[in-house]
Amino acid sequence: MDLGLKNKVVMISGASKGIGKAIAGVFANEGANLSICARDEDLLIKAVCELQEDMGITVLPVAADLTQLNDVKKFVSATVDKFGVVDILVNNAGSAPAGEFLKIKDEEWSDAWTLKFLGYVRLSREVFPHMRSRKYGCIINIIGSAGKQPMKNYMVGGHINAALLNFTKMLAVEGERYGIRVNGISPGPTKTERWDDLVLKMSEAAGKDPVEWEEEFMMTFPLRRLAEPEEVGNLAAFLASDKASYIHGTVVTIDGGLTKCI
Repeated sequence: MDLGLKNKVVMISGASKGIGKAIAGVFANEGANLSICARDEDLLIKAVCELQEDMGITVLPVAADLTQLNDVKKFVSATVDKFGVVDILVNNAGSAPAGEFLKIKDEEWSDAWTLKFLGYVRLSREVFPHMRSRKYGCIINIIGSAGKQPMKNYMVGGHINAALLNFTKMLAVEGERYGIRVNGISPGPTKTERWDDLVLKMSEAAGKDPVEWEEEFMMTFPLRRLAEPEEVGNLAAFLASDKASYIHGTVVTIDGGLTKCI
């Protein structure tokens, strides 16, 4: 299906690996021009080379630490300087530590909130005026199913994701007057490097072998498998396209039926 995204300008944070990189690949396959950021410049350049070689589109890499407001501003200004506009913003950068409540330190809480929650808020705030002036734009927040379905030993991430659910809804209210659609995507556990790290931390907290813990955890999945990052990317591209022009203020959970709450 042609989603009509050819030559659209798409900003994606945290796009050097994992879900963010997969999202970038899907948009690139649709012919969009990309501006991507990550903290690790080497991984970022590697991702850019792969995208440009495989897809033949323009990719702007911006090394940025989204815990720093100046870097947020740099990411947006570099994109506008290069392309003139921002059509789509995908907020994806950020993760939270797993582990037992009593073992999570204050700085781990603070760092996670600053990177993911404030990172999404600040980047949306910087992009918003550019979209508002054109009365056109789309913002997609990659959140996480733990915001609705709490996971044991994942309290920090669950709290941040719950806050981002509210932020997404309220940003949609702000955007509706200006033709800016805002939606969220809440992936469940996804087959990325981040998942491998979580398995090690979760199994340690449970006092189990990582392979044993993962096998037991997988048996709780209705589809008995993780999501592939490209599946999240496909959903993001659809929500950003005019094919989804009447979808607004919604958070779509993509977790294979793992979330049981309404």
